[in-house]
Amino acid sequence: MSSPEIAPSPNLVRRASMTGFFGTAVEAYDFMVFTFLIAYLSPEFFPSDNPAAGILSSLAVLGTGFLARPVGGIVFGRIGDRHGRRFALILTISGMGGATILMGLLPTHSVAGILAPALLVLTRLLQGFFAGGEQMGSATFVTEHASVRNYGILSAMTPVGFAFGGTLAPLVVAVTTSLSSEETMADWGWRIPLLMSLPLMLYVLYLRTRLEESPDFKELAGKHEVQSSPLRSVITRYPVTLLRVIALSTSVLAIGYVVPTYMPLFLQQEVGMTPGATAWLATAASTFAIAIGFAAGFMIDRSGRRNTMILGLGIILVAMFPIMYLMKATGGNLIVTGLGQMLLVGMAGASAVPVYATLTSAFPAAVRYTGAAIGFGLGSAIGGGAGPYLAGKLTETTGNSYATSGVVGVAALLGIVVIATMPNSNSNAAPEATLMTGDIESANTDPVGESTHLSRLTKK
Repeated sequence: MSSPEIAPSPNLVRRASMTGFFGTAVEAYDFMVFTFLIAYLSPEFFPSDNPAAGILSSLAVLGTGFLARPVGGIVFGRIGDRHGRRFALILTISGMGGATILMGLLPTHSVAGILAPALLVLTRLLQGFFAGGEQMGSATFVTEHASVRNYGILSAMTPVGFAFGGTLAPLVVAVTTSLSSEETMADWGWRIPLLMSLPLMLYVLYLRTRLEESPDFKELAGKHEVQSSPLRSVITRYPVTLLRVIALSTSVLAIGYVVPTYMPLFLQQEVGMTPGATAWLATAASTFAIAIGFAAGFMIDRSGRRNTMILGLGIILVAMFPIMYLMKATGGNLIVTGLGQMLLVGMAGASAVPVYATLTSAFPAAVRYTGAAIGFGLGSAIGGGAGPYLAGKLTETTGNSYATSGVVGVAALLGIVVIATMPNSNSNAAPEATLMTGDIESANTDPVGESTHLSRLTKK
């Protein structure tokens, strides 16, 4: 957080928060639009007599994007901690958008044969690589402009931006489907939502090139305290912090990707809805998640991260199975299905807000980008990468259409246990800081002299 000597102006705080919001929205759009095109991409890239096999192949490709996230976290974390957050974020949004545009231009299996799915995997890996530095970089940049009074709401900007991108992705797919036909979408229409990443990327690049560097990094650079090896510092000085960050990220990202990714497939395969209808439902649910995400930010500033996260995860834990059961039992009744989807997606988003707040306060500024990005990237690979595929695989092997609720339930329980056992993590947003990490000695004896979020916010 910014110290009083270089406290950013309200105008700069607004610009930073909106840039973080829209940047993460584009990242979410690029990463999520693939999930709403699976029904069209599967036969084009994985032709098979068994539709379920094609779907599983596509879910596996979805998961490959998460495998590259930890690598991206290491690379862009180092860039962000050594050369500045702004420079790293310009690189991540350019690469993320470029990979999505390339995906929209790929030849299909009928044209390129086995090369087609190979190129699809490659572009998905590129998406994951650049995404590995985007979300935590954006969250770090925004919260380094925060004060004790607005830390919770600014922490919400990145996950709420992700929810906005999650709204935009199915909306574009739904509109494209409505303006064409299922046949057109299956032939070439699926390319349009992917190519829409170009104008979105250019807009965010325009915003980010006009921003100043974050106050915290300016202070580090001014005092010549930029770390030469932030990765080594994270691993050797903050191992407990890193493990907790990975566990929390695994929990909320498993939920955050299984719910919006697998639920449309559940509604298509088990309830009989069309891909276009499920895209409209996902749009409504993600819109609701935006409002719930901001509400979670306000709750953090008043009740603390622990209470906010346990409430969201607890609702998901007890509600997932009943909602899925009612969706199928009512044959996809619009009110039941819509409200159920809104509750699940909304609570998934609300649970992510306190985790983002925790991740960006867990490490001192000198290694903040690296620590948060690596922990989040590994959590993404475990929870987000394996979660949707595991949900689909369990459903296929057990023959139980509700098996997904078990995956989500385990993830929610993991998050509740981790956050509930963190010491001193139930105070209001800012004062939680490094004291909850368990790396007290390392934090207090940091040779670069970096203070934690706690001291910075208190000073401000």
